Amino acid sequence: MSVAAEICADAEPRADGVEYLQWVPGKRHFRCEKLCGTWSTDDCSSRYMRAMASDERVSACRFCPIGAVHAGKVDPDQTAISSAKVKITGRPDHDSRCTRCGRLNLRIIHSGAEICVSCWNRQREWRLGRNSKGKAPITFVPLQVRRVGIMVDGVPSYQMIADTQNEVEPLAKCIRFARESVAFHDEQPGITVWNAQTRSFEYRDRANPSRVMLELKQDGVIRYVSAATDNLCPGDIAAVVRMPTLRLSVYTAVDWLGMDEEGDGAAITVEWRPQAIVCASCNIALVQARRFAGRIECRCPACKSSSTVH
Repeated sequence: MSVAAEICADAEPRADGVEYLQWVPGKRHFRCEKLCGTWSTDDCSSRYMRAMASDERVSACRFCPIGAVHAGKVDPDQTAISSAKVKITGRPDHDSRCTRCGRLNLRIIHSGAEICVSCWNRQREWRLGRNSKGKAPITFVPLQVRRVGIMVDGVPSYQMIADTQNEVEPLAKCIRFARESVAFHDEQPGITVWNAQTRSFEYRDRANPSRVMLELKQDGVIRYVSAATDNLCPGDIAAVVRMPTLRLSVYTAVDWLGMDEEGDGAAITVEWRPQAIVCASCNIALVQARRFAGRIECRCPACKSSSTVH
């Protein structure tokens, strides 16, 4: 059975590049490519507001530029770049940039580290337990393993990056090591639930919250599989809950970085440096930021999105 649809032509907020349909009187619908379905603008607005209120069940809608328009939280003109299919005109990475400190035009140690000589020397001192003066390093931030959300054959997957010192480094290394352009995503493998018995958070299957998610590692890529809690084998441990990869438009990135009062993120200087934020317009490059004339500016080196262009 076919259903006729009319193109909407009302005065309500409209996201650039989105085609609206009128399936029923008084409601507008559109095709959401991210969720692979047709939604009403009211449902889209509701999901966006719940996501921004930290509802993990709709985490895919967090910071969505189209949802922000439908919720009346942003000027539709500012989403033109984020919602349209953008053209990649630049490189997402520069071979002479250190993946750890973000400085450019340095001699890089390419033996699997992709860090500058200065960062490599500090790392070596930390591993030896002493610096050039024979004293133990006290300011070095210990290295950790961090998870990055990447697309593999069109499916949201995850990769663990070892020996990273900050949130920018694993993203930058994914880009540097990829033979072709790598696409990022910000999906979580399941809903986050508190387990009172183990006193820890764990992932549960979205379709069936009674089932727990386990990690399956293969060829350096992590996939999550659902398992019944009463059918776990000895040694099976629920997947560790981690923060999702952060995807923002360059406009939202400016506000996000401006809220970092304690300076926990990557340093923002007068020079352009990568941040731990994936550009939501192209999904293949890190947002770069600088401080200019007393304000923060953001841009994407791949799709050329810029917070100074409206």
